[in-house]
Amino acid sequence: MNFALLGDDAAAAPLIQAALAAGHRFVRSALAERLMTSHPVFAAIPQCSWEDLLIDNTVEAVLVAGDSDDVQTAAKHLASAGKPLLIVPRLAFGAACAYELSLIRDDSHVKLLPAFEQRFNPELVALSQRLVSRERGTIRRLQVDRVLSSASATSSLTESEIEAASINDIDLLQWLGGRYDQVTAQRSGLTEQGCSQATLTLAGTGLPDAIWTARRGSTDAWRLTVETEHSPITLEGSTNPQSAAALIADFVASVALNAPEWSDAVRVFDVLDAARRSLRRRRTIDLHFETLSERQQFKTQMTAIGCGMLTLTLVLMLALLGLGSLLESSDRAVRDAEAAGLLLKDSDFESHAAELTPTAEARLAHMAQRLKDEPKSVFLEPASGPPNSEVDQRRRFKIVERLTNLGVEAADHRTSLAATRSTGWDTLMRILRLAWIAPLVLFLVLQGLILVAKPTSPRKS
Repeated sequence: MNFALLGDDAAAAPLIQAALAAGHRFVRSALAERLMTSHPVFAAIPQCSWEDLLIDNTVEAVLVAGDSDDVQTAAKHLASAGKPLLIVPRLAFGAACAYELSLIRDDSHVKLLPAFEQRFNPELVALSQRLVSRERGTIRRLQVDRVLSSASATSSLTESEIEAASINDIDLLQWLGGRYDQVTAQRSGLTEQGCSQATLTLAGTGLPDAIWTARRGSTDAWRLTVETEHSPITLEGSTNPQSAAALIADFVASVALNAPEWSDAVRVFDVLDAARRSLRRRRTIDLHFETLSERQQFKTQMTAIGCGMLTLTLVLMLALLGLGSLLESSDRAVRDAEAAGLLLKDSDFESHAAELTPTAEARLAHMAQRLKDEPKSVFLEPASGPPNSEVDQRRRFKIVERLTNLGVEAADHRTSLAATRSTGWDTLMRILRLAWIAPLVLFLVLQGLILVAKPTSPRKS
C-alpha cells in the first residue's frame, strides 16, 4: 500500500518503520519538516503541500501524526475526499475535532483508525481474551499507574503532561472494562507549577472501577493491575515492538477483532473533557454517550430552536395583549357597544345628512326596546373629519329625539359620539395578531425536514 505522511509527530516514527518493514511505501509527506530533520532516515520521502495529497491518486492511505491547526485542517479535507486515515490521537485534537471527523466519516464512510497501539500489544490482547473468557472470574478493579520523568528540575506534573499521558490508557481501560459513564478527577500536592499526583477514576453501572494515576519519577514506568475474583494480574511496560506492526497490518487488512474504531477516540476525548469539568466543579461528572450523526445534530439543534420559539411566542403574545389593551384605537365602551349592536355607523345615515336609512330606522327601534330594559348607551360613528362636526351634532340630536319619542329615559345622556378610529392602527393590530404566532407555525412546518433527513445507510461493498 502507498502511504503518505501528514504531520511531524515523533510518534509516527515506529509506525513508518513498521509499514516499511511490511513492504509498504511512503510516497509523499506534508507538514513533516521537523520529523525529517530529527529522523534523517525518512528524508528520502518526497515532500509536498497537503493540498497535493487530495489529488494524488497514488496515495492510498495517510498516516496523520501531528497536532497543529494545519494538520487538523488537512486531515478533515482528506477524510472528506475519501482518503483512509491512520490517526495518532493527540491532545490538541480535542472533542470538537474528533466529533467533526466522526461526522465526516458518517457522511463519506471513509476509514478512520485511531493509532491506539496498546490494543495490538500481544500481552494485552492475550489478557483481554482471558478476561472475556472469565478465566479468573469477574473483574473487580482495573488500575493503570504511570511514572513520568522530566527533563527539567521540577517535580510537579503539568495538566498538559497528565492529559497527554492518559489518552492511550483511557482507551485501554475502556477496552478492558467497558463503556464508563462517570468520571472523577483529582489532584494531590497542588502547587503553582502543577501537582505531585493525578488520579482519574472511571465508573459505570455493572462495570469494574477503573483507576488511572500518574506521578513524577526518575524514569518512565507503566504498570497495569487487574484485580479478579481469584487473583490479581499485573503487567508492566506499555510498549511492545510487535504492536506497531500489528497496527499497520490491521489498518491494511482490517482483520483484528480488537481494533479500535473512531468512536473509541471520540469517547476518550469526551472523558478528558469530563475530567476537566470534574476538576473545576470538584465532583463526579456523568457522561452520556450517543452515536453522532448529522441527523442527530439537526434534531438537537431543532429541539433547542423549538424551545426558543415557544418562549418567543409566549413573550410576543403577552406583548400583544398589553399593547392592545393600552393602545387600542377605540375605547372599551365603544367596542362593547359595537359587539352589542348599539353602534350606528356612518353608513346607517344618508350621505352627509342626519336622516337614517330605512334599515337603520328599524334597528334604532330595536335598540330603543333594549335601552328600556338595559342600562346601556348608543354610540354614533363620526362622519369624515374630526368628531363633533356639524353633521355629527345634527345626527346625534336626531337620534336623541327619536329615542325620546320611543320612550327611552335620559336619551340625551345615553347617546354619545364615538372617537375617530385609526384605520391604520386597526390594520396594524390585525397584522400583529397573526404575526405573533407566525414564527412558531414556521418552525412546526420545518419539522418536516426531519423526515427528509433520513439516516445514512452504509455503502455496500
